[in-house]
Amino acid sequence: MNFLFGKKPTVNAFAEILEDGRAIGNQEMKKTKYNDFSGKEPLIEILVRVQPDNEPQFEAKMKAGVLLSFLLKAGVRVKVKYEQGTHQHLLLDDENQAIVERNPQLIKK
Repeated sequence: MNFLFGKKPTVNAFAEILEDGRAIGNQEMKKTKYNDFSGKEPLIEILVRVQPDNEPQFEAKMKAGVLLSFLLKAGVRVKVKYEQGTHQHLLLDDENQAIVERNPQLIKK
């Protein structure tokens, strides 16, 4: 197998959301191209502060599906994954229930 075309190793880490994902998701869904949309789930980009175990914290844009945007408020901690050695291609790598359990501020009392 040619190493140039192999999968790049990824890193998993926690990240704190710095922007209001709800507002970004709502703004994205107001676009006219979604009036009669039947494709893949749209992705939005949200600014996060990644807190990896073995390197300093950094800020980057994370991609997440618009359907999860209602959970992505500023201050919420989520799991992300990204390519090792670079701070690009951040993706949300977390489940709804895990996000809610880790962030009690999301539960209305």
